[in-house]
Amino acid sequence: MASMNEKELKIGDIAHLTGISEQEVRALVQTYDSLFTYRTLGRARLFPQKTVGTVQKLIELSGKGLSPEEIVKEAKLSKKRAESEGAAEEIGRNAAPLPPEVVIDLGVMRDTLARQERRIARLVDELEREQQRRMEEVGRLQMTVDDLQKRLSRQQEQLAVVAEWVDYFDRQMDEATRPVLERVRRTVTKKDDPGQPSGRSG
Repeated sequence: MASMNEKELKIGDIAHLTGISEQEVRALVQTYDSLFTYRTLGRARLFPQKTVGTVQKLIELSGKGLSPEEIVKEAKLSKKRAESEGAAEEIGRNAAPLPPEVVIDLGVMRDTLARQERRIARLVDELEREQQRRMEEVGRLQMTVDDLQKRLSRQQEQLAVVAEWVDYFDRQMDEATRPVLERVRRTVTKKDDPGQPSGRSG
């Protein structure tokens, strides 16, 4: 419980002091309820100032990839060590500055966030370059397809011209050979007709 002179903190105060959102603070309180002490005033929860250190510790442990059970165990061990060494003093009185360890943690958080932002920026830049390369490849493929379609169209036109010439030459050959065939047909007909004289008289 908070002492009489200690300023109690609301969720919004803790979020402001730790640099995370109120929703994240609520999620931590709900997930690790056994690590927090607070009193209820109406619908509001009022926390002692040491809650800031607890939240900072949970953020640090969460960044190490521990499970919730491991985080609870480690947080309790840290609290016992701090109490045994007499390091668990109250975080300021009457809006006093935060302890040095909390300020250091905030600095570490800022550095971590800055690194994450730089990494995200690099990933976004790589993604944009990859998208640009894909667009260029698609453009080249489209040009190749268009060129092939043009070549195919020209070949089809050439084949159509060749077909027309073949038809023309076929007709010319038919015209040229028809008179000869007619004469041969008439000659054969005369020889085979029994009603015609043989050309000899007896």
